[in-house]
Amino acid sequence: MKTLAIIIGNNNYFKGNELTNGENDANQIAGIFKDYNYEVKLYLNIDQKNIVEILQEYSDLLKDFDASIFYFAGHGFEVDGENFLASIDSQIPPENKYVAKQNCITLNDLFDIYRQNPTKLNIVILDACRRSFGRGTALGFSPIIAPKGSLIAFSTSPNEGALDVGYENNSIYTGSLIKHLSSERIAVEDLFKSVRKTVFALSGGRQTTWEHTSLIGDFYFYKHQKLNILSLPYNPNVLKDENYYEDSEFYKKIKELKTYNWYKQNPAIDYLITIPVSQLDKDQMFILGRNLLQCAIGGANSAMTFFENLNRSLLDFQINSENHILNGILFEMYYDSKGEFRFNNFKGNYREEIFKLRDNPAFNQSFDFINGILIQQDYSVLFLPNSQTINIEIKCSQKTTNDGFGDRIVQVIESIIFNGNDIKKEISKYYIDGYNENGLKTVLAKYLNAPVESIRINSNFELRYIRFII
Repeated sequence: MKTLAIIIGNNNYFKGNELTNGENDANQIAGIFKDYNYEVKLYLNIDQKNIVEILQEYSDLLKDFDASIFYFAGHGFEVDGENFLASIDSQIPPENKYVAKQNCITLNDLFDIYRQNPTKLNIVILDACRRSFGRGTALGFSPIIAPKGSLIAFSTSPNEGALDVGYENNSIYTGSLIKHLSSERIAVEDLFKSVRKTVFALSGGRQTTWEHTSLIGDFYFYKHQKLNILSLPYNPNVLKDENYYEDSEFYKKIKELKTYNWYKQNPAIDYLITIPVSQLDKDQMFILGRNLLQCAIGGANSAMTFFENLNRSLLDFQINSENHILNGILFEMYYDSKGEFRFNNFKGNYREEIFKLRDNPAFNQSFDFINGILIQQDYSVLFLPNSQTINIEIKCSQKTTNDGFGDRIVQVIESIIFNGNDIKKEISKYYIDGYNENGLKTVLAKYLNAPVESIRINSNFELRYIRFII
């Protein structure tokens, strides 16, 4: 997910209101987000003249991104029901809201930008009101309603102060945030729940973080690296197997698997799967796995038999916790002979049998292998193999139509939302008018490459006879 991060850190307020860690916090958060390959704009000690520049840049840039994060470390307060993030020029406390508006960014400024970009996912992180200011009185934050598709995270709950210290160079909130951002991959809601536990414990219960969310899509914090297929632990000529060659009898048999001739494929498969595992290297097992899936889909009986007894068949090739045959099968599901991602044209004919293997701990490492690859692929319209369930939100209207045999009540699909993406157009291409919910699940399973049992449909009407156009 292409992400923009606007980072602000203020220390140099007027005498008596200076902060110690605002700049440190902003610098470290910016560094982490740069490491995540987000587009980062960092501002330190912003004054009045910076405010319009920052807001305009935010508004202009957001249209080219899928998601944004706005992080602010500094003073914040509420006046007459409006929430303000103070520049270093701000009078604290402000004389009135009109004076405050001259020297502050308001939450409404941010919300206006989000409303102008309704398809974006936006996260606001406020480590504000940091020196014993009460958030529910003259200095604090008033209740807010986050625009659709956004999450607002506060360093404190209403009526609590926020600590500017806690870690050596960070506030207690941002220091805890940094600790949990080091997780390998963490969902945004899980991140802030973990931060809340840490802050509460370290502050002795004096500070409790707080969030307001209207997020619809999913967002994960992790270090995104463009997937380099050739960095995987296999020879390039089995990852891009259109180039596969080796001077061996094994290669000659693999070549026969690619003929689409069952009379050549079946004897070759029977030969290859009886080779002792000790006589095969990991690259040979990997490409054998890829070709077994291809042959099974193509109807070669020996390969189909292998998949009908997949758990038992694979255990013959198990080496401690590794199974290179299964790694090859999983890779073939998602990547073609050029090593390129298949983008919802997955080889999922045997997905139910393959995903059933997750019940056997012996194969955990193989599913971790493909899951890690797909996370780096950073493509949100698919089922990650280490997931258990996926939720599909379907909005439809119910109408009565005449199909030539009499009146029929139909459910007209208006949207199909998965991970914040409307996939209605893509699913409608499967020509499934007249399907019920179970039939729709079968199509969704194919499109997302997911086991049918993992799909949970949430719809405003019971899906008995669906239509896409009426």
